[in-house]
Amino acid sequence: MSVRQVRFVFKLRRNTVLEGDLALARAELEAFLPGAVHELPSIAAAVQESPQMGRLRGLAALESYTRPSGAQAMAAGGPLSLLPRLIRRLSFVQRIYCVAGDTGGARDWLDEVQREVGPVVAQSAGNGSSVIQAIPHYALFELSDVVCRRSRGPAETKRNLAAMLDGLLERDGSRTASRLARDALSAGSATSHLSHGVHYYKAKFFPRLARSILNVCAQRLGEGRRRLVDPFVGSGTALLEAATLGIPSVGLDIDPLSVLISRTKLGAAGLDSALLAREAARAVDAVGVSGQGRWGSLERNSSPEPPLVFPAWLMKNRRMTAEVADELRREIGVIQAAVATCDSGVRALFRVLMSDAISRRIRMRFLGTGVGRFSLTISRTPATRIFARSLQRYVKVAAAYEWLRETVHLRLAEAQVVEADARVLPRELGDFDLLLTSPPYLPASSGRESYARARAPSLIALGIQDADGVDELAGASVGSMGGSDVCVEQLTAGERSLVEWLRNDSLRSIKAGPTARYFLDMRRAFGEMFRVLRPGGLAVVVSGKQSTFYSSATREPLYVARSAEFLAEEAERAGFALEAAHDIRLQKAGMNARPRSLDDYYETLIMLRRPG
Repeated sequence: MSVRQVRFVFKLRRNTVLEGDLALARAELEAFLPGAVHELPSIAAAVQESPQMGRLRGLAALESYTRPSGAQAMAAGGPLSLLPRLIRRLSFVQRIYCVAGDTGGARDWLDEVQREVGPVVAQSAGNGSSVIQAIPHYALFELSDVVCRRSRGPAETKRNLAAMLDGLLERDGSRTASRLARDALSAGSATSHLSHGVHYYKAKFFPRLARSILNVCAQRLGEGRRRLVDPFVGSGTALLEAATLGIPSVGLDIDPLSVLISRTKLGAAGLDSALLAREAARAVDAVGVSGQGRWGSLERNSSPEPPLVFPAWLMKNRRMTAEVADELRREIGVIQAAVATCDSGVRALFRVLMSDAISRRIRMRFLGTGVGRFSLTISRTPATRIFARSLQRYVKVAAAYEWLRETVHLRLAEAQVVEADARVLPRELGDFDLLLTSPPYLPASSGRESYARARAPSLIALGIQDADGVDELAGASVGSMGGSDVCVEQLTAGERSLVEWLRNDSLRSIKAGPTARYFLDMRRAFGEMFRVLRPGGLAVVVSGKQSTFYSSATREPLYVARSAEFLAEEAERAGFALEAAHDIRLQKAGMNARPRSLDDYYETLIMLRRPG
């Protein structure tokens, strides 16, 4: 039965919005079913070729919760034996359908499949054939976020997840199961499921994008144990996705807060929800933030020693008055006391949620002038309340992880996170088959952003850095504003042209040196990437497609720097073979992401291979 050739229909996730996502979905499917995939503008067309699918009703029906525009599904022929692998790995698919002829044989085989991947498969038999439908694990991961947010505790989270799955497969026709399934399918965002949302993090990977890239590359490399490296690990998105796919990984970052976030994002998958619930309840009571916003005992008794010292440059901002600074110190002190007294098994999560609360309370956006100017926004919601709400949410996230382990046998592959500089990777880490990373974009150098300074309050509150240490970290980053001049003659022609243009523009001349330094820093990083990748290994580097400089008066573009092309040239210079460069349009608010830009925003996937 399992070797039978069938026609698969893959209903795409309803919140797959952009055509670039559609291209990624197709590339992923073609990695498993090469040369066989075609789009279905209307999923109802599948019934013409497979009339048996027309008998499905309710949420199981083909037309239920489809994409409102664009292709609704993809179809391909392939062996039925591939179904368990597709269930475990696919990123963009909401539901898998196929028709099997032998109902008795199909039932026995599906029993084996369910033991392997969990109760995510259903069969509808009749007239000598059976329609098989399955919910991919990743769809469950994403849908679980909605259930977590709408449940009142860990036990209810697990009950609701089970009911939602039964509702999705029409095994439970109750109002509760149907409502949970429909609410989950109606959700828009799909980037904060599992522990991906443990900390606010600007410019992080989209999880589906990382997962689909890993699937495509892993399939190309073929069978065998594969090992991934991400030398700019950031918040750890690529590592968590690799772990859920069974791919061991190592991530590195020069920023110690990024290392802490990444480790905690991965560690959250193994937390005991009962322990976390007890510790969270105690901490929430201690910080005294309830629905009515009352203050508790820690607010009266805690005073961090020594007092929290914000950087002088932050205190100069007109919004950071002495009163505001004192209020922030008081709130942070309350949270610090709760973190200091929690169980060691949950302390890393408490620390990261404290940092997240601070980051959401105090937000900085650097203005691109190259002289450190930034806008400051102070949220009206106290950091204590943000911290308490996050704790209560992560009790439910831990319960969701437990449910996934128990129900679909989720097991995470080993992942290691190391504090290190991508320009000088530790040799003891060995070599790798896969590399997936997103280095700082060109605008992150030359003053348009400073991730280290934007995280200064968190770094200081956590005791990771003091004010001087934050400045040193910023100066050590790729393309930093500090440091000595560089030799422009070392740059490629395109890079040199950009640097010379910056030097000759009175408003941007300060950015010329850091921009040159950015390219030379990335040259060193590509050399290290090439060194640690095994011959025949694959690398994907995600970069902004271009950086556009605009007139401050008219918003007209003055100069377009083809950032991704420059990085691709540096990769080839290091020895990589450039296989392709795919532009993916992102759904971002243009006026917020780029204040002077009104055009679409693209990332480029630079696809590389180490020859050999």
